[in-house]
Amino acid sequence: MKFIKRYSDFLSVLPISVRKAWFWDASSGITAGIYQGLIWTFVMRIARANLHVSSFQIGLMTSAGAFGYLFSAVWARMMEGRSKLPFVYVTWLVARGIFIFSPLIISRNIYVVLTCTTPIVFSISAPAYTAVIQDIYPEQWRGRLMSATRVLAQTATLLTALIVGRLLDRGLNFHNAFTVGGAFGAASAICFSRISMVKVHRSDEPLPGFKAFLLDTLNILRRNVGFRWFTASIFIYGFGNLIAQTLYPIYQVDRFNITNTVVANMQNITAILMIFSYIAWGHYIDRKGPLAAVVLAVTLVAIQPIVYIFANDVRWLYLASAAGGIAFSGIDVGYINSIILFSDEGRASQYQSVHSSAFGIRGTVAPMVAVPLMLTIGYLHTFWVCFAMILTGGALQLILLRDYRKLHRQMRAQRYTDPETAA
Repeated sequence: MKFIKRYSDFLSVLPISVRKAWFWDASSGITAGIYQGLIWTFVMRIARANLHVSSFQIGLMTSAGAFGYLFSAVWARMMEGRSKLPFVYVTWLVARGIFIFSPLIISRNIYVVLTCTTPIVFSISAPAYTAVIQDIYPEQWRGRLMSATRVLAQTATLLTALIVGRLLDRGLNFHNAFTVGGAFGAASAICFSRISMVKVHRSDEPLPGFKAFLLDTLNILRRNVGFRWFTASIFIYGFGNLIAQTLYPIYQVDRFNITNTVVANMQNITAILMIFSYIAWGHYIDRKGPLAAVVLAVTLVAIQPIVYIFANDVRWLYLASAAGGIAFSGIDVGYINSIILFSDEGRASQYQSVHSSAFGIRGTVAPMVAVPLMLTIGYLHTFWVCFAMILTGGALQLILLRDYRKLHRQMRAQRYTDPETAA
């Protein structure tokens, strides 16, 4: 109760425009959480255990969302000079609402196509979403407001998965669960569309052509050294993590033959810890900065492959779920705030497109590498490779954080010693 009162007091002192924006963002988060709990909690388990989807198709399903991010620079160019909000809620409406038509899934191939297509459509919203968040939330409150929204979303996912997992094991047809989930997904887009944004007045100056825009976007990595190292470290960590994430659901079924109830329990452990972790990460980011949060979160992700290496009972997987809940909540809010930290004024969506494109590359390639690598060296050796890559990415993040803090201290010292600046 003290936590609720503290957050209530925090929200009460915010400007009315920020409170209204957060209300609709939170409403969108709750309905999106229900959508997640009805559908994506069980997508991989249903694919493998019910529909007997092949390992290759599992790899396609895992990499599909990342494939869409390969075109992030295209989406960012389309948004240039326009309001970013419609690019978010329209793509969410299509990507999430399409599950209303789940009764039309009459074969596993249709199932694979649907679960591959929706993340690709959803990826269009990434650059715009970052720009919207930057605009509606002031920097000093952004971490806590984003975390509060995600606490509500994860709570909704937790409660939904808890109920639906048991209903599926008792005979509920997944078509019906997915259809209801699609309705809530569409509702999340409608809620987000109610956020008020400052109207964008398009400049009379012509926008740069796509080629010039693309070259300028790629040059961000050359001009901004800090962002270049951030992108490189995340690429290495993310490549190893995505290989592991592709294999986890396959290993769970093949090694432990897990049920929907176990999947729901794992999801609930992840969700519960994400709820409490989001609260902690929000305060941590507002005090220590997003880069420190990303370093710590990436290090925690390394626990997951270690658990899978030594697990001899399904109960060990709950520990991996717990580590994921703590780590991925920090990465979620840490990434966006780090991108905003590095980005130039008014160019958050362009910086996000670079980050998303890098994710698109590793997210498309890594899942396709995962299964052949596993077939060559086995599950356990593959998990060791993933562990090494995750730690390497974390080490690069630590170096980046050290250099960034050193530069920040030098700038502060110069500010206080420069007579013109001091005046």
